[in-house]
Amino acid sequence: MKRLLLLSLLLVIFLLTGCLWVRPNNGLTTVEVKGELGLAGELWLTREGSTFMVNLGQDKVRVLPLEPGLWSIQAYSRDAKGNVVSLSEPTKVQGKHEAAVSLVLSKTEAKTTEIRATNVIYSLSLSGGAELHWEGYLSSETLEAGSWEVWKRHQDSFFWQKTKELPQGVTSFVDSEVRAHEYLYAVRFVAPPEAGLLFPSPLMESQGPKTGVLDVTWSFDHYFAPVSQRLSASALDVTGDSDPDPTFIDLIAHFRTKSDFAQRAQLLASLGLTMKREIPSLLAALVEPHPGSELSLEEWSTYQDDNLFLEPNWILEAGALDRVASNLPWYLEYLRIPGAHEETTGSHSVRIAVVDSGLNEDQLPASVRVLPGYNFVARSGDTRDDYEGVYHGTKVSRTISEAMPVVSLQPVKVLGAGGSGTAVDVSEGMLYAAGLHDSVVNPTPAHIMNLSLGQLSESSALRKAVERIANETDMLMVAAAGNTQSGVRGPGLYYPAALAQVLAVGTASPGLDGPWRAYYSHYGHALDVVAPPSFAEGTSFSTALVSGVAGLMLSQGIDLRDIRSILTTTAMDIGLPGWDEEHGYGLVHAQWAAKDIRSLRLEVKDASGESLQEEVPLKGATKRFYLPPGEYTVEAWVNVQGGAFPQVGDYLGYAERIMVHESGEVDVSVTLSEKGN
Repeated sequence: MKRLLLLSLLLVIFLLTGCLWVRPNNGLTTVEVKGELGLAGELWLTREGSTFMVNLGQDKVRVLPLEPGLWSIQAYSRDAKGNVVSLSEPTKVQGKHEAAVSLVLSKTEAKTTEIRATNVIYSLSLSGGAELHWEGYLSSETLEAGSWEVWKRHQDSFFWQKTKELPQGVTSFVDSEVRAHEYLYAVRFVAPPEAGLLFPSPLMESQGPKTGVLDVTWSFDHYFAPVSQRLSASALDVTGDSDPDPTFIDLIAHFRTKSDFAQRAQLLASLGLTMKREIPSLLAALVEPHPGSELSLEEWSTYQDDNLFLEPNWILEAGALDRVASNLPWYLEYLRIPGAHEETTGSHSVRIAVVDSGLNEDQLPASVRVLPGYNFVARSGDTRDDYEGVYHGTKVSRTISEAMPVVSLQPVKVLGAGGSGTAVDVSEGMLYAAGLHDSVVNPTPAHIMNLSLGQLSESSALRKAVERIANETDMLMVAAAGNTQSGVRGPGLYYPAALAQVLAVGTASPGLDGPWRAYYSHYGHALDVVAPPSFAEGTSFSTALVSGVAGLMLSQGIDLRDIRSILTTTAMDIGLPGWDEEHGYGLVHAQWAAKDIRSLRLEVKDASGESLQEEVPLKGATKRFYLPPGEYTVEAWVNVQGGAFPQVGDYLGYAERIMVHESGEVDVSVTLSEKGN
């Protein structure tokens, strides 16, 4: 009794101290074959109607990673002629459970079929399939009836699996497996049951060429017609700098909670601040210090407590330079807008809000429909453009109409007669354009918002407005990256373009080797695409062109939520390969975007004319082909025109006389150019 208590106590101690170690289950089955092994051993396995075989050679132990389920395992041993000389009894085992199995070989007097598969040869197809051929060898004059079995295994596995059973008279097999080059094949003959107990012949592995690897990369050679330097540089009188030091004349109070906002009057009064206007949806208010305040405006701008924090109501500027570029529509050709117009010129059902200095309707084409908007500078319905001498909002609207002739524009005036406005006015204007303003109702919220304005300093008011619009609508916000008249010295985008939810647009100007970032165009990690300026320099007008292209896409039925990704995917890569901070994803390609062309076709053709076609992304990195040894041609085709064969306007590229060697690798680069007449 005492001994039993002592053992129980020790067991408890072991459990409490972790000393009782339990070996984890590794899920592997270890098979040991005992007895006289002939020239080669085999393991035969079955599970749920599937048959597998593992070659042992002279090994007597093999560790198997068996899948879950009940398996039957049996060992065979063959002599030098392939005849079965011994076998074991079958044993059952559960897969995925650690187990050790001993199979004892016993001699057998049963015969093995004399029919053997010989000259087993396979060839690979360009489409990825494999074709096997073999001959049946019979050592005696008696022809046995029976069938052929085709087996295959992956090169990274030692499990052969039966794939097909064929009549004796059929000595070929086609495997349509796309990745057939990754497999090995074998054939054996099985006698019929009426022939008595005859073991199947041994597996005869096929012989054939090993594939080679062809890696194809691709790039584009876009044609850009030369632009007259005289025209593009005419009347470039610079007046002022469009990148002034940030300024403000009042403050924005941001309340931390809804409860704090409900107490806004008391909280502000206790601080000595006067409320000028409020934005309930942003939990914000426009404020200024009481006259005689001991703190300066700059000192107040960084104030914060448990209930609120203050920030400057930054002055935002129109993103344009006061100079004329060209009267020729070269910029439309650069963006392939004429090609997009072959598909659509737009629709009045598409609404684009122009958040700017207003617009003068008489300066727009008759095809443009102007919707009622709102003036947040004067708090009225008068949205006329009073930015005298510049008329920034009107020019932006005209630029949008050049890209999209049939469109509905909604003026949202947030910039005054001097071309500037405050963060509060812009934030309210953005909310209005999206149909989210607290008090000013917009019966026709826009689908796309054009923001050809900005400020270098980040604004919480702008950020909150952008986040609310992104969270509650599908609206596409398109904003200018910003300008510095004297040249940009380092990366950094204007706000709101710098915010992640906004499509940021920079400017690319014509050069001797094609378009490059304009020296005045801001750039950085948030830049999405670039576009040329229109009839005036500045990222304002590049942004307007992109808004117009986005409108064309929407009129084509492309989902508003997909437009941004399609614009970046279809953009023409300029500058450094891939995305770069000076050009983003590249120069907008309006025709590809409007047609939603995001892939190209690669065709690999061998010397006999057999071909393999693959659709790959426009901006994909590499496509790998596993091919039989031989000579090949590669054709790359962007089917812009939608024809059965390449036509004028499509993009084509070729690479010829490419030699692929057995087990070798070859790289080829294809450049696609626009097909001319």
